[in-house]
Amino acid sequence: MLYFTITRVPQHWYNSPMVSIIIPFFNTGESCAELVKQLLNNKVRDLEIICVDDNSTDDSLKKVREVAKKDKRVKVLHQEENHGTATSRNRGLEEATGDYVVFLDSDDDVADLFLSKMLEAISEEDTCLAVCGIRQNYLHSNKIVDKFTEPASPRRDGEKWEEYILRLMVEDAHLYSCVNKIYDMSVIKRGKVHFDVKLDFAEDTKFVLDYLKAAGDGEINFVPDPLYTYNYGTPTSVVSESSLRWENWEKNFADIKVFVGRNPSKHAQKLLKKLHLRFKISHALAVARSKKSLREKIRCENPFVLLGAKIIVLIRG
Repeated sequence: MLYFTITRVPQHWYNSPMVSIIIPFFNTGESCAELVKQLLNNKVRDLEIICVDDNSTDDSLKKVREVAKKDKRVKVLHQEENHGTATSRNRGLEEATGDYVVFLDSDDDVADLFLSKMLEAISEEDTCLAVCGIRQNYLHSNKIVDKFTEPASPRRDGEKWEEYILRLMVEDAHLYSCVNKIYDMSVIKRGKVHFDVKLDFAEDTKFVLDYLKAAGDGEINFVPDPLYTYNYGTPTSVVSESSLRWENWEKNFADIKVFVGRNPSKHAQKLLKKLHLRFKISHALAVARSKKSLREKIRCENPFVLLGAKIIVLIRG
């Protein structure tokens, strides 16, 4: 006679959430393919990786498709025309079927525990967004800097949601990028959140703000580990031309003011002034780091401010 022992199957084995990972790429097929391989080796089983080719002009599409052939969890989409990252991410969102969504840049890297830790973080009760630390890898100088590895400032008692988000944006840069985060798909669908294809600057920030507005409230879970690696110095990570135009920074600031709402409190007004100053400094640093000629840089920024920004860039390395 044979005896069988019935073992209780853990709930998460058959009820684990699906994670959709959206990776736009343009002429970065080799790095994109390596990133996909990294993700497939992650411990999270229930995932789909949606790679969106923005009409690459080299063999990038072929390289990514070769990886996709080996695993049915990888889906490759091709756009007949080059429309930019925002359109590619929106295309990925249209195809995504996951409970949660992650956006990655094709020439960056993630830690082995990126997905599992981020999924664990957003699964906590009342959490609407999870954010991890970033490792900045300066390829030309072989310098690595970990950012956002200290606990983020918690929300204060009675602090309005929009003012809390504004304060976080003033205190550090946790919330500006879309890539070191995991989002709840139900919030995206409910708020019809998408990337603004009319923007060629700070569309990441606009998406995050629109998402947080749709969430309405909740907890932001900050994971202090540098799980996302931004490779600074790749051909696609040069200083964007759009960041050199001050009017783009002003437009981004206007979007943030809309998020905060009409008739902001005195505290919010002070925070907005601090943020505007921070934007001025960031713009000057962007101009100083660019490969433009001195004459072109002076057209973008006050010469004295530019000199101060150049000194800061030299000190930071």
